[in-house]
Amino acid sequence: MRIMAIFPELTPSEKRLAEVVLEAQSTLSSYTAAELAESAGISSATAARFFKRLGYRNYNEARLHSRRNGSWGSPLSELSDGTAPGQLADHFAQDMQNLTRSTEILSEEAVRDAVEHLASARRIWVLGYRNSRALAIYARALLLNLKSDVQLLPYEGASLAEDVAGFAPGDVLLAIGLRRRPRALGEVMTVAREAGIPTILIGDPTVAQTARHATITLRCHNRGQGIFDSTVVAMSLINFLCSSLVDSLGPEARKRLARIEDLHARFDDLGPPPESLEALTKAAKQDK
Repeated sequence: MRIMAIFPELTPSEKRLAEVVLEAQSTLSSYTAAELAESAGISSATAARFFKRLGYRNYNEARLHSRRNGSWGSPLSELSDGTAPGQLADHFAQDMQNLTRSTEILSEEAVRDAVEHLASARRIWVLGYRNSRALAIYARALLLNLKSDVQLLPYEGASLAEDVAGFAPGDVLLAIGLRRRPRALGEVMTVAREAGIPTILIGDPTVAQTARHATITLRCHNRGQGIFDSTVVAMSLINFLCSSLVDSLGPEARKRLARIEDLHARFDDLGPPPESLEALTKAAKQDK
C-alpha cells in the first residue's frame, strides 16, 4: 500500500526495486538489502533511500514489519489479526472505494488496446488459478457469446503442457492474476511470449515482475473489508472489456449472438425470447 501510494513519483531505478519488493511480498524478510538491490540492478544507496521514502527508518525496520506480516494475503492471517467484515454498508463502501481508486490507475488507452487484441484474435486462451479461477470462468462465459474459440486454462483433468503446446501466432492470452499468484502463472505467460502471442494480464496493484511477461497489464484494487480480497473491480473490468468487444466486432458479434439465440429457441432451454430480442435477431439475419 505504501509503494502504490507513491509509485508514480518513483525514479526508474526505484520502480525496479518496488517491483522486486512487491513480487517478494511475504518472503521479503528472508532477503538482505544488498540482495534486493542486486535483484533490481540498483545500488545499495538507492535501496536505502527507497525504504526511507516508504516511511521506514531503514531496511531493517521494513524487514521486521514484513516478518510480522509474513502471511500477508492469507485469509488465515487476516482472521488471526482479528479482521472483521463490519456492517454490510462497510463492505459495499470498500468495494466502491476500490472501484474509484482503480479508475485512477487504469489506463483508457491500455483498455482499448486490450479490446483490440481480443477482437483480432483467432483464438483466446483464458488463464486463472485459485481465486482468479472464478473470474477466468466468467470471462470465458462472456467471450463465448462473441468468439467461437475461447479456451480455459488450466483445463480440468488435463495436463497443462498439452494445452499450452497449442499456443500459436494469432492467439491471445487473457491471464487473471490476483494475489496470491502461483509460479505457474508466470511460466505460462512466458511460454505465450515465446510463442509470439500477446498477453493481457488483469492483476492487483502488487503484480510486479509477473507483469513483465505481459503485453498489457490492467491493475485493479482488491482490498477486502473482511478476510477475503474483493474481486468486484476485476469482475466489472472483464464485463467492460467484453461489452466493448461487441462494438469492436460489429456485425460479426451480432450474427453470433443471433445464432446463439436461435439455438436457445431450438433447444427450448431458456424459454421464448422477448420481442425486442426477436427484432435484434431479425436485424442480424438481414446483415447477412
